Amino acid sequence: MKRLKNEPLKKHTTFKIGGPVEILSIPQSEGELIDEIKRCNKNDITYRILGRGSNVLTDDRGIKGVVIKNTESCLELEKRNDFVEVGSSISLQKFVKYCVDNDLEGMEYLYSIPATIGGAIYMNAGRGKRYNKSISNNLVAVKIYDEKEDKVKWLKKEECKFQYRSSIFHKHKDWIILKGKFELDYQPKKIGEKKIKERMKIVKKSQDRQYPNAGSIFKRKSVIGSKLINGLRIGNAKLKDNWILNLGNASFEDVMWLIKISKVVGYITFKKPELEIDIWKD
Repeated sequence: MKRLKNEPLKKHTTFKIGGPVEILSIPQSEGELIDEIKRCNKNDITYRILGRGSNVLTDDRGIKGVVIKNTESCLELEKRNDFVEVGSSISLQKFVKYCVDNDLEGMEYLYSIPATIGGAIYMNAGRGKRYNKSISNNLVAVKIYDEKEDKVKWLKKEECKFQYRSSIFHKHKDWIILKGKFELDYQPKKIGEKKIKERMKIVKKSQDRQYPNAGSIFKRKSVIGSKLINGLRIGNAKLKDNWILNLGNASFEDVMWLIKISKVVGYITFKKPELEIDIWKD
């Protein structure tokens, strides 16, 4: 078990924003992950689960309690016939590459998302318009640790209540994602590699990855889409389409002001903006 005191969360999020957390815990196995959760509960310590931090905005003033970084604990990755079981700590890139190398298709569109399997399942990550697919399309079951029952169990896909960028795990913070099981069809490796290259070409043309960001701020089905404020800058944070870019040492408040303004414009234009990112503050 690795534990770091007063660790700046900006080092662990793609936004590169965030103050220190009292304890950053990095379990080295599934057992250590579960034990750390039990320890926090036993001692009445508030904890949060963090993956690669690609969908999180954290407060500059810091976070109390423990942040458990689940990037080194659940690393299983195994093919069984047309099924692949993958631990929640595995990155999407590694998972997609593994599928392609094993002549399995259907996940290439996720290659550009800098998230773990756990985070992707939690958010039901996907791509709209061009692909109109989400990670739940090929998901069969999810292995979880249920805090209240103190039990590891599998949930069928239907029990996870997947919706657009949402799942039952948003309401059940006491259910910790440990592993996903996917059913995939056969596809020659060369075709899969070609699809990954095509996906990355699209990303380079359509997404500004020059600056730290957290991807889409609002869910696409509720995005404001207003040209009136596109390009608006507050401090070192800049609104670009449905992204907010950290131009250099942007603050938590810089980003929050852009979010607030976006919401106001959204309501004025009869939209109902729904946040896609998680905001962490005490």
